[in-house]
Amino acid sequence: MHDLEADARGKVEALGSDIDLATFAASFNLFRISTRVIHDLESSVHRPRGLSIAGFRILFTIWTLGDLEPRQLATLAGVSRAAISGAVSTLAGAGLVTKVKEKSDRRLITVRLTDAGAEVLESAYRAQNKREQLLFDGVSSDDLQAFTRVSRQLATNAGKLEKRRDLEQQQTS
Repeated sequence: MHDLEADARGKVEALGSDIDLATFAASFNLFRISTRVIHDLESSVHRPRGLSIAGFRILFTIWTLGDLEPRQLATLAGVSRAAISGAVSTLAGAGLVTKVKEKSDRRLITVRLTDAGAEVLESAYRAQNKREQLLFDGVSSDDLQAFTRVSRQLATNAGKLEKRRDLEQQQTS
Protein backbone atom coordinates (compact mmCIF):
# COMPACT_ATOMS: atom_id res chain seq x y z
CA MET A 1 0.00 0.00 0.00
CA HIS A 2 1.30 3.43 -0.92
CA ASP A 3 1.87 6.12 1.65
CA LEU A 4 0.15 8.86 -0.33
CA GLU A 5 1.21 11.59 2.07
CA ALA A 6 4.88 10.59 1.82
CA ASP A 7 4.68 10.37 -1.97
CA ALA A 8 2.95 13.75 -2.19
CA ARG A 9 5.44 15.26 0.25
CA GLY A 10 8.29 14.19 -2.03
CA LYS A 11 6.67 15.89 -5.02
CA VAL A 12 5.82 19.02 -3.08
CA GLU A 13 9.28 19.22 -1.51
CA ALA A 14 10.80 19.17 -4.99
CA LEU A 15 8.98 22.42 -5.79
CA GLY A 16 11.56 24.35 -3.77
CA SER A 17 12.53 25.81 -0.44
CA ASP A 18 9.62 28.26 -0.43
CA ILE A 19 7.21 25.37 0.27
CA ASP A 20 6.29 24.99 3.95
CA LEU A 21 6.20 21.23 4.48
CA ALA A 22 4.57 21.47 7.92
CA THR A 23 1.56 23.36 6.52
CA PHE A 24 1.50 20.95 3.57
CA ALA A 25 1.25 17.96 5.94
CA ALA A 26 -1.42 19.60 8.10
CA SER A 27 -3.49 20.68 5.07
CA PHE A 28 -3.06 17.34 3.32
CA ASN A 29 -4.42 15.49 6.35
CA LEU A 30 -7.18 18.04 6.97
CA PHE A 31 -8.45 17.58 3.39
CA ARG A 32 -8.24 13.78 3.59
CA ILE A 33 -10.05 13.64 6.93
CA SER A 34 -12.72 16.14 5.85
CA THR A 35 -13.48 14.24 2.67
CA ARG A 36 -13.70 10.89 4.44
CA VAL A 37 -15.84 12.16 7.33
CA ILE A 38 -18.24 14.07 5.08
CA HIS A 39 -18.65 11.00 2.86
CA ASP A 40 -19.24 8.80 5.90
CA LEU A 41 -21.81 11.15 7.43
CA GLU A 42 -23.60 11.69 4.16
CA SER A 43 -23.90 7.98 3.37
CA SER A 44 -24.54 6.60 6.86
CA VAL A 45 -26.50 9.41 8.53
CA HIS A 46 -27.94 12.03 6.19
CA ARG A 47 -28.98 10.26 2.97
CA PRO A 48 -30.94 7.57 4.86
CA ARG A 49 -33.00 10.44 6.30
CA GLY A 50 -33.51 12.08 2.91
CA LEU A 51 -30.97 14.84 3.53
CA SER A 52 -27.85 16.05 1.79
CA ILE A 53 -24.97 17.48 3.80
CA ALA A 54 -26.12 20.96 2.70
CA GLY A 55 -29.68 20.17 3.77
CA PHE A 56 -28.46 19.01 7.17
CA ARG A 57 -26.37 22.16 7.62
CA ILE A 58 -29.35 24.33 6.71
CA LEU A 59 -31.64 22.52 9.17
CA PHE A 60 -28.98 22.60 11.89
CA THR A 61 -28.43 26.34 11.40
CA ILE A 62 -32.14 27.18 11.60
CA TRP A 63 -32.55 24.82 14.57
CA THR A 64 -29.69 26.61 16.32
CA LEU A 65 -30.47 30.24 15.44
CA GLY A 66 -34.16 30.34 14.52
CA ASP A 67 -35.83 31.74 11.41
CA LEU A 68 -33.44 33.22 8.84
CA GLU A 69 -33.52 34.88 5.45
CA PRO A 70 -31.95 32.75 2.68
CA ARG A 71 -28.92 35.05 2.26
CA GLN A 72 -28.18 34.84 6.01
CA LEU A 73 -28.73 31.11 5.94
CA ALA A 74 -26.32 30.67 3.01
CA THR A 75 -23.54 32.49 4.84
CA LEU A 76 -24.09 30.81 8.22
CA ALA A 77 -24.67 27.28 6.88
CA GLY A 78 -21.73 27.45 4.48
CA VAL A 79 -23.91 26.92 1.40
CA SER A 80 -23.43 29.06 -1.70
CA ARG A 81 -26.08 31.65 -2.43
CA ALA A 82 -26.64 29.96 -5.77
CA ALA A 83 -27.39 26.61 -4.08
CA ILE A 84 -29.46 27.89 -1.17
CA SER A 85 -32.66 28.41 -3.17
CA GLY A 86 -32.73 24.85 -4.49
CA ALA A 87 -31.75 23.34 -1.15
CA VAL A 88 -34.43 25.30 0.72
CA SER A 89 -37.02 24.35 -1.93
CA THR A 90 -36.10 20.67 -1.54
CA LEU A 91 -36.42 20.91 2.25
CA ALA A 92 -39.73 22.77 1.91
CA GLY A 93 -41.02 20.13 -0.51
CA ALA A 94 -40.22 17.48 2.09
CA GLY A 95 -42.11 19.47 4.75
CA LEU A 96 -38.96 20.13 6.82
CA VAL A 97 -39.00 23.93 6.47
CA THR A 98 -41.51 26.55 5.42
CA LYS A 99 -40.88 29.74 3.48
CA VAL A 100 -42.69 32.66 5.07
CA LYS A 101 -43.14 35.95 3.20
CA GLU A 102 -42.29 38.98 5.30
CA LYS A 103 -45.24 41.28 5.99
CA SER A 104 -43.13 44.43 5.67
CA ASP A 105 -41.68 43.42 2.30
CA ARG A 106 -43.48 40.60 0.47
CA ARG A 107 -40.39 40.04 -1.72
CA LEU A 108 -38.40 38.81 1.29
CA ILE A 109 -38.85 35.37 2.74
CA THR A 110 -37.81 33.81 6.00
CA VAL A 111 -37.04 30.11 6.29
CA ARG A 112 -38.58 28.42 9.33
CA LEU A 113 -38.04 24.91 10.67
CA THR A 114 -41.19 22.78 10.91
CA ASP A 115 -41.87 20.29 13.69
CA ALA A 116 -41.10 17.49 11.20
CA GLY A 117 -37.85 19.26 10.29
CA ALA A 118 -36.87 19.49 13.95
CA GLU A 119 -37.57 15.77 14.41
CA VAL A 120 -35.47 14.82 11.37
CA LEU A 121 -32.66 17.15 12.43
CA GLU A 122 -32.58 15.83 16.00
CA SER A 123 -32.54 12.22 14.79
CA ALA A 124 -29.80 13.00 12.27
CA TYR A 125 -27.71 14.86 14.82
CA ARG A 126 -27.96 12.04 17.36
CA ALA A 127 -26.75 9.59 14.69
CA GLN A 128 -24.05 12.02 13.55
CA ASN A 129 -22.78 12.49 17.09
CA LYS A 130 -22.42 8.72 17.48
CA ARG A 131 -20.21 8.76 14.36
CA GLU A 132 -18.28 11.75 15.76
CA GLN A 133 -17.65 9.81 18.98
CA LEU A 134 -16.24 6.92 16.93
CA LEU A 135 -14.04 9.32 14.98
CA PHE A 136 -12.48 10.70 18.15
CA ASP A 137 -12.24 7.35 19.95
CA GLY A 138 -8.84 7.04 21.58
CA VAL A 139 -8.14 10.78 21.49
CA SER A 140 -7.46 12.08 24.99
CA SER A 141 -9.58 14.84 26.49
CA ASP A 142 -6.57 17.18 26.45
CA ASP A 143 -5.84 16.42 22.80
CA LEU A 144 -9.50 16.90 21.89
CA GLN A 145 -9.52 20.30 23.61
CA ALA A 146 -6.30 21.26 21.79
CA PHE A 147 -7.77 20.08 18.48
CA THR A 148 -10.90 22.15 19.11
CA ARG A 149 -8.80 25.23 19.90
CA VAL A 150 -6.71 24.79 16.73
CA SER A 151 -9.85 24.12 14.66
CA ARG A 152 -11.41 27.37 15.85
CA GLN A 153 -8.27 29.26 14.84
CA LEU A 154 -8.37 27.59 11.43
CA ALA A 155 -12.04 28.58 11.07
CA THR A 156 -11.10 32.19 11.88
CA ASN A 157 -8.26 32.08 9.35
CA ALA A 158 -10.57 30.53 6.73
CA GLY A 159 -12.97 33.45 7.24
CA LYS A 160 -10.09 35.87 6.66
CA LEU A 161 -9.14 33.98 3.48
CA GLU A 162 -12.72 34.26 2.21
CA LYS A 163 -12.75 38.02 2.82
CA ARG A 164 -9.36 38.38 1.13
CA ARG A 165 -10.55 36.33 -1.87
CA ASP A 166 -13.71 38.42 -2.18
CA LEU A 167 -11.68 41.64 -2.04
CA GLU A 168 -9.22 40.34 -4.66
CA GLN A 169 -12.12 39.34 -6.93
CA GLN A 170 -13.69 42.79 -6.57
CA GLN A 171 -10.39 44.44 -7.48
CA THR A 172 -9.98 42.37 -10.64
CA SER A 173 -13.54 42.88 -11.91
